[in-house]
Amino acid sequence: MNIRNEEGRLILTLPPECTIVKAEADTDRIRSLISGDIKQIELHTEAVKEIDTAYIQMLLSLRITADRQGIPLIISKCCAEIKRVCELYGAEIQCKEMNHGKNDHDR
Repeated sequence: MNIRNEEGRLILTLPPECTIVKAEADTDRIRSLISGDIKQIELHTEAVKEIDTAYIQMLLSLRITADRQGIPLIISKCCAEIKRVCELYGAEIQCKEMNHGKNDHDR
């Protein structure tokens, strides 16, 4: 997972394989960065080809943490695999295509 902090916007770019092997390490990395300085969390998921339930659990935990701290969590560039797994769980997700530099009504 690639993690960047751009002026209080935590950007998480998921790797092609999101598996149990990576879930614990990614959880630890994210946990260390969640603070009062974070104003938004943005997940980029377009590269994901495989995701298992352990990694989904980690993302759900991230969602709960963000909600508790009042930090908006946006899933941008949502891949078909994430959409499919969320449908299987019966979880509603909102994906936004991020077109930085364009007006909100163009997104």
